[in-house]
Amino acid sequence: MRTFRRLVTGHDDQGRAVFVEDAPCPHALPTKGDVITLELWQHSGPPDNAQAYEDPIGPVVSIPPPSGGSVFRIVEFPSDPSVVPYLHRTASLDYCIVLEGEICAVLDDEERLLRTGDIVIQRGTNHSWANRSGRPCLVLFVLIDAPPLGM
Repeated sequence: MRTFRRLVTGHDDQGRAVFVEDAPCPHALPTKGDVITLELWQHSGPPDNAQAYEDPIGPVVSIPPPSGGSVFRIVEFPSDPSVVPYLHRTASLDYCIVLEGEICAVLDDEERLLRTGDIVIQRGTNHSWANRSGRPCLVLFVLIDAPPLGM
């Protein structure tokens, strides 16, 4: 996955706004298959901007967000037309935007081709992603904990 610069703001001892981090995000982690997930930020429960800065990303990728929290990530889907879509449901409201390339959003009985700039609001439904394009696809996700219907 290409490098993404992550800047995080905070406060100094006098309460002035400062940058507490300005560096390439170090959390590019492999997940199922050849998928690479860049974990940018996450929190459990309500966010607390008054806390001193501590990188919230751990060594393991958990697909759903933490309980009561959210996760912010970029996922690189390699092109592999032979991969069978992995249908799954997360207890979350997901905002998804295709940054580069194209990918199919797959539901139980239908799918839609998405291209750069397309947005999906995924509301706790059974879903998957299939990259049949011949090149990698980057998708930005924000997942917010929200139990879906039937869970």
